[in-house]
Amino acid sequence: MVGEKIAIVEDEGVVALSLRSRLEAANYSVTGIADSAHSALSLVANTTPDLVLMDVGLKGEQNGIEVAHTIRDRWKIPVIFLTGYADPEIIYSAQQTDLFGYLIKPINLIELESAIQVALKKHQHQQELEQRLKHQTQELAVIHARLQHEIAARQRTESQITQAIEELHELKSRFITTASHEFRTPLSIILTSTELLERLGTDCPEDRRSRYFQKIRDAVRSMTTILTNALTLRKMGADEIAPKLDSFDLQRFCTSLVSDLQQHDRIQFRFLGNSRRVNLDPELFSLIVNHLVANALKFSKQSIDLEVRTDSQHILITVSDRGLGIPEEDLPMIFEPFHRAKNVDTIPGGGLGLSIVKQCVELQRGSISIQSELGQGTTAQVELPTKS
Repeated sequence: MVGEKIAIVEDEGVVALSLRSRLEAANYSVTGIADSAHSALSLVANTTPDLVLMDVGLKGEQNGIEVAHTIRDRWKIPVIFLTGYADPEIIYSAQQTDLFGYLIKPINLIELESAIQVALKKHQHQQELEQRLKHQTQELAVIHARLQHEIAARQRTESQITQAIEELHELKSRFITTASHEFRTPLSIILTSTELLERLGTDCPEDRRSRYFQKIRDAVRSMTTILTNALTLRKMGADEIAPKLDSFDLQRFCTSLVSDLQQHDRIQFRFLGNSRRVNLDPELFSLIVNHLVANALKFSKQSIDLEVRTDSQHILITVSDRGLGIPEEDLPMIFEPFHRAKNVDTIPGGGLGLSIVKQCVELQRGSISIQSELGQGTTAQVELPTKS
């Protein structure tokens, strides 16, 4: 069986033929003989041998060591040097090419075969090490990429946590500010009314007594509304509220809602569309309409428009007023909890209505938009699917 392929680079023809004969006798396959740098590189490029026997002293501008450098750089093929004498300087130069062997002429067959086997095994070992190193480098690159991804993900998480904490602090601050502001007035009313009732006692006329009790009830109701809204918003934020679908007549349901909300006939209600039966959460739907209408009534002294339009796919709720309007700089934050526009400080409220509406809309896979012009009024529009 023919063994490894070997190329011979030797400018002495007789020596080259002798080497060829010995190698073939030892069952090696000789890919060819070259006697110069140019022919050596051409031979290696065309035959890709497993090993090259290289004469150090080649004819021409390049010696064997320089050619060996090129062979190692281009093809990673091991080279055994052949020379007629042992020159320390030549040996040193040969070592810089990753020396695989060094034989002095005349060459002994046993030494030649031993040198070839050692060189081939050393080359094989190097290749295995390089492959292992390459594989480990690739694994390290994958691990590094994974670590970088995990670090980036952790940094994003930390950033999100930091942002969430900052938002929570801001939310708490807004809640404290709103609660202290909105609770102070009704508490003052309750305190004043109870003091007057206590001071007057049985001498207090019945009609005045009724007015004081009504003021107390209204003040308690105002504080209860803020606390109820805050609790509702907290439950929504904690995913404690999920849509409970029910099939109902939308027109009849809306008419009932408007009847409960009606104040001095200020709500102009219109229902448009043929599709009256829907499959939604009636409680969430009520919260949407109640808060939008309550806001419109609160910030407008004129009549407001409530329109519910429906088809087979969508429900469009539009609430319009001709009241104060929202300043342009407040519009981007209008859905933030406890945020109140700068022009409504004198009007009671907790700044939670639109936040609750937005949550109710999103829970039912809908969308909401607000359009407003300062001093001209506000239009809120909610779109919901007829079947969530």
